Amino acid sequence: MSLPTLAERALSGLACKLDELAGGITRVRLSSRTTRLNHMQVALYRVGELLVDTGFARARALSLRALEGQRLAAILLTHHHEDHSGAAAALAARHACPVYLRRPEVRRTEGLDAIKPYRRLWWGEPGEYGPLPMPERIDAGGRALRAVPIPGHSASHTAFLDELSGAVLVGDLYISGGATAVMSHEDPYESIASLRRVADLEPARMLTGHGLSMERPAAALREKAARIEAAAGEILRLHRAGLPEREICRRVFPGGRAKDRFLELLTQGEFSRLNLVRACIRRAP
Repeated sequence: MSLPTLAERALSGLACKLDELAGGITRVRLSSRTTRLNHMQVALYRVGELLVDTGFARARALSLRALEGQRLAAILLTHHHEDHSGAAAALAARHACPVYLRRPEVRRTEGLDAIKPYRRLWWGEPGEYGPLPMPERIDAGGRALRAVPIPGHSASHTAFLDELSGAVLVGDLYISGGATAVMSHEDPYESIASLRRVADLEPARMLTGHGLSMERPAAALREKAARIEAAAGEILRLHRAGLPEREICRRVFPGGRAKDRFLELLTQGEFSRLNLVRACIRRAP
């Protein structure tokens, strides 16, 4: 028997955990050995007969098993990135239900037209799932989710407000507090507006695409928006003073340079704090 390849060894250790949350929401958390090393579990949520996100392709079998025997009327994607849409095709086929995505025409953009090696290793490729345009409100089985556009991290990004429980499901709008590394396509100014838009909903709870649950999140959302806005202001000030982008990055983010540089190299420049600097300059209002 041949020895397993490095990729096969790295991708073993898939795990799935189900949590019954308040308000009748079921959270399914998926991870692999690789994603646990990066503290990047992925979460999908069943709200009555509605499923928000599907997990990543490498864990497709776990998503199918976790939802076995459940009735799904529709799949709603917070955005089209492969860690959230990876099992959409399989789940839609198994449950004979539609998949909805805001701006379905962009589903092969933002790196999905030619997935970089690190993304293929971590998540796998989602394949084609034929999404329909996202309605403003989705009703099924006595539950209703209101779709709220939250572009910035992704052009397709959408939050869902559960009208029964007051919970808002936000995908990757909030991963951590503060101004952080971003992907090369992101728009920080749109992210600022989206954070404030969700905060203005005054949700009872926030559930994120990577498993975080936060009660009364409005203040945290506004604080993150303010910190990104402050960083953007400083970036533009230094840019107007004639400093090069990497020097601006060093001054605005003096800590964690080694980790950030490692992530930049690992992702072939697709994810870094330098991208935030560039985006603030490129997309300045």
